[in-house]
Amino acid sequence: MTGTRSHCPRCGGRLARDNDTGRCAPCRAAERDRVGAPPTVPAGFWDHPPLRQALAGRHLGQAFRAYRCHPYHGRSPLAQTVVARWLGLTQAQLSRLETGPPIVHLDRLTHWAQLLHIPAQYLWFRLPSGHEGGAEVTDRLQEPDPHLLRSMRVADRMIGGSCLYPAVAARLASGRLPRLEMAEEPVPKPTLAAVAALHEMAGWMAHDSGADSLARKHLGDALRFARASGDTHIGAQVRASLSHLASHRGDAVAAISHAREGLGLLQTGPPHGRLTARLLALHARGLVSTGKALEAHDALTAAEAVLGAESGHTPAWLSPFDTTSFAIEAARCFLRMGDLDETQARLREVLTDPPGRRVRSRAFAQLLLATALIGKGQIEEACALTHEALDETAGLGSLVVVDHLRHVAVLLRPRGATVVEAPPLLDRLQCAIRERAWIGVPAP
Repeated sequence: MTGTRSHCPRCGGRLARDNDTGRCAPCRAAERDRVGAPPTVPAGFWDHPPLRQALAGRHLGQAFRAYRCHPYHGRSPLAQTVVARWLGLTQAQLSRLETGPPIVHLDRLTHWAQLLHIPAQYLWFRLPSGHEGGAEVTDRLQEPDPHLLRSMRVADRMIGGSCLYPAVAARLASGRLPRLEMAEEPVPKPTLAAVAALHEMAGWMAHDSGADSLARKHLGDALRFARASGDTHIGAQVRASLSHLASHRGDAVAAISHAREGLGLLQTGPPHGRLTARLLALHARGLVSTGKALEAHDALTAAEAVLGAESGHTPAWLSPFDTTSFAIEAARCFLRMGDLDETQARLREVLTDPPGRRVRSRAFAQLLLATALIGKGQIEEACALTHEALDETAGLGSLVVVDHLRHVAVLLRPRGATVVEAPPLLDRLQCAIRERAWIGVPAP
């Protein structure tokens, strides 16, 4: 039986009679890595009737489906898992967007339209200045949009780094951002600072996804861009993230060193109270791990004193650090010191606030408090708090939170035969940890 000739939808070339892939070999080879990011499509791509109809109907979810099923991609539609990864979603979330009501949140519409390079003339909302969309501008170097950075930080606190890291990584790999080693002309310093912030965000999200080797790479790149920009604030923020990562890995010496480097940077530029407080709290965390409890206590006192100090202009890319953030960092230190009463006092104050958008921070507070309560023998309340954390983090893509859940399970296990509340919670923790095995990104 002989096949029938057809044409490649990408380049128009004739296909061999026995080619049943819907693509010619050169086009397949050229797009082998498109799984990591949306491909560059020709201008005529957006004139496909189902896609135009979805965009005219102001339903971006239906446009996602039309995009996946476009003839340009070959005879088989793109899998939901592939497109979901580009958009920083799960397959189930993308499925709901495609079949559910239209999306109305402007920050999400803008973010996803930019990721897919949808030309502005097909959209019913305004894109940030400088984004025209389409293939004709894909080679232009772009500065990360500060509004996008801010909205992604908000989303990160709500849904976790594992859900968002692919989208940030795809943006960094797109080729439209400046690269220090390839710049043919001077890059504006604010642009370098913004790219540093994007790398720092990617590092934090990779860490939250359990990929600390990726996190170290991103933070190293962030440090290079920060140095090139001369911006002391972004440099100090990157040092804070490096200090946090070092503490998480158990390297207290490196944690202290990064915190001190960040504090030194802040002394050479405009003051910033909240960033100074963050670095002092991280410095205290490293000091506690080396047995220097008195010095750590002094650092926490200094951090609390400057937390509310005037910070002047705050760039959009600066990570938030407020009284809630400080209370959690201080509680980590007091828990390590063995001061369970002070740990409990700090965290109870945090948990009086309504859940709001800070799902991950609230989970840290709940699980750290549960740890302190177990240490004090208050098992019933610790179990109740852990149940609350499980309820509130069911959709949170944070492997760091899963590690906290595992720690609580380890502490509860010896009490399983003597405390009636422990066995049901241990069963639930085991199931939850198994169900959350999807969280994470592959190591390089």
